[in-house]
Amino acid sequence: MEHATMRAAVVAALVDAEALRDKLNGLLADIDGTETAVDLGRQGLWTKAQVSLLWSRVNHLPGVRALFEVTAERPDEKITFTELLLRSGLPERQQSNEHAALSRISGQLFKEKRWPIENSQGGSDSTTGKAEMLYWMDSRVAAWWRDIAK
Repeated sequence: MEHATMRAAVVAALVDAEALRDKLNGLLADIDGTETAVDLGRQGLWTKAQVSLLWSRVNHLPGVRALFEVTAERPDEKITFTELLLRSGLPERQQSNEHAALSRISGQLFKEKRWPIENSQGGSDSTTGKAEMLYWMDSRVAAWWRDIAK
């Protein structure tokens, strides 16, 4: 096996091991009752401490602030990208760039690009034909965030 290929495989395995360790630590904390972890499916396990750490690194970004605010105000409700743009007042490109920054910062902190906000591609709009991203925050995460953002 070529050196670069082998190195890439080892690095990927280390990232997988770190992600598994983080998930197991969250599960253990949940079992022990030391800190509640919320399982957000493909966004992984989140604790209040993790949400707080991420927020401390991204709260200067107005598009990310709008994303957290609007999804926390309407927990468990799907918010469209258009609604988010109305809230942030940013151009579409800038809002998308700030989502990329959120992913990058989360990746640096947690070794995987994940958010405490779930998202999915919505269906196509019948008038525009455009499919929009949808965002929603679990009600437990929303309560944490409101407490953190005070």
